[in-house]
Amino acid sequence: MKRSIAVFGLIGLVGCFLPLVPGLSFFELRHLEWMPIVLMTAAFLIPMLAGVSGSNASAALTGLIGFGYVAFKFGTGLWDLAIHAEIGGKMMAVAAVGGLVSSVIGLADRKRA
Repeated sequence: MKRSIAVFGLIGLVGCFLPLVPGLSFFELRHLEWMPIVLMTAAFLIPMLAGVSGSNASAALTGLIGFGYVAFKFGTGLWDLAIHAEIGGKMMAVAAVGGLVSSVIGLADRKRA
């Protein structure tokens, strides 16, 4: 599961830099409010790094925290983002939902020692 968490983190991270609306990416909104944009970008970056280098349990836990934060911040607007936004918004929405599902499955699937 850690590979799928890393892939969804990468998809979301790339989506942050692609157009959200015509001519404007999500990351370019950092000039309006810096901290929420950096936190959202880190919420995709940290699970990606944990999925690449960490164990299954750590990747699932950081993925649950990171993708859960993104899903919480977007709320029900996540579905509007997936339907009405440009490619960057669609990628972030798919990454948030897919990463959250992969993280929950990864936590449920882990073996207890």
